[in-house]
Amino acid sequence: MATILSSSALSEAVSLLRNADAVLFDFNGTLSLDEEILERSYVAALTALGLPAMGPGEYAGLMGRSELDICQALLAAREGSAGRDELLDLLTASYLENCREHSPVPESHRRLVERLVDRGTVCAVVTGTIRPMVEPVLARTGLIPVLGCVVTIEDIEHGKPDPEGFLLARRLLDLSEEAACVVVEDSSSGIEAASRAGMSSIVVNPGLPGASVAVPSLSALSQAWIDQ
Repeated sequence: MATILSSSALSEAVSLLRNADAVLFDFNGTLSLDEEILERSYVAALTALGLPAMGPGEYAGLMGRSELDICQALLAAREGSAGRDELLDLLTASYLENCREHSPVPESHRRLVERLVDRGTVCAVVTGTIRPMVEPVLARTGLIPVLGCVVTIEDIEHGKPDPEGFLLARRLLDLSEEAACVVVEDSSSGIEAASRAGMSSIVVNPGLPGASVAVPSLSALSQAWIDQ
């Protein structure tokens, strides 16, 4: 039964992509399978500042928020004089070093973006991560030239679940309000932001409710797109 439901969901997701004018991908945990790398990088950054490491479940409770908000929350929960920018700089250095050792963007994810663009569907990244962390990873995968735009937390006033990032991407792509934009996400805040923007959504975390359709993974969706 689970296999049948998964197959049905993938077919529905493929149909959404086929009819989309634009596909807006979240980055961390969606296009880039880097949540473990991020958690290790936060631990390294906190340790470098002489601050306590994260407790059990602390990072999981912050996932889906912007990097700026996560840093602020971590510092607020710890005594010390370190500032948010100092933590961000150390986080970025550790994250990029880890990503150089192993690309967190699977080949199947890159292939899906390229195939969508090849058929005339514009693609973009909308993320709560900072630009210095996102763009080097995208550049190494060769995706920068094929993306219509990359919206990061520096470009907006309010992160997800506010829809500002998705609405800005639509404007940057020169699309009308009537354009069919499909959001691909992994978090409840991203799903809410898509809904508030009036956009359909595909979630790659089947345990999360609220999306137009939930699929087992982005790799599974990529294979379903190839097999259509």
